[in-house]
Amino acid sequence: MNFFKTAIIASALLMPFSAYATVESDVTNKAPMKLIFDNAFADKLDLVNIFNQIAAADQSLTPDATTYAACNKLDSNETIVSMAFLAAPELAEPIANAARACGVTEEELLNSALASNIDPTTIGEATAAGGGLPGAGGPGGTGAPLSAPSFGSAGGAGGGGAASDA
Repeated sequence: MNFFKTAIIASALLMPFSAYATVESDVTNKAPMKLIFDNAFADKLDLVNIFNQIAAADQSLTPDATTYAACNKLDSNETIVSMAFLAAPELAEPIANAARACGVTEEELLNSALASNIDPTTIGEATAAGGGLPGAGGPGGTGAPLSAPSFGSAGGAGGGGAASDA
C-alpha cells in the first residue's frame, strides 16, 4: 500500500513537467510548428506557457512560433506579440518582422513592445521623414550647407531690421 501511495504522489509531482518535456522534445526533434502547438494544446497548455517553453528549448524558434500563432489567429495580435517579446526579448526585431509577415500593424507592435518593456526603436520599421531641406545634402538639396539669416534681416520679426536703424 505504501508503494502505491508513493507512486501516486511521485506521478502527481512529475505531471507538470511532462507537458514541458513534450514541447521540449518536439522542438528537439524539429517537429513542425503546427505539431508543437497541437501537442501543447492537447496537454492543456496556454499560449504563454507554449511560448515560454519553445523559447526555453530553442530561443531562435520564437519568431517562427510568432508567425504560426499570429497567422492562425490563436489570440489577438498584441497578446501574441507580447508573449513572444516576453519569452525572448533579445529577439525583438525578428519577432516583430515575423509578426509583420502575418499582418500585425505597427501600432500593435508598438503597444506590445511598450507592454513588454521592449525599446520601440529596436522593432520600428524604417520610415521616410519627408524630403530633404532646400540647400541641404539629400533628396532635393544642393549639398551646400544651410546658413542662418543674417542679423538685421527682420526675417524673425524680432527687431534689428530697418526700423531699428533710424
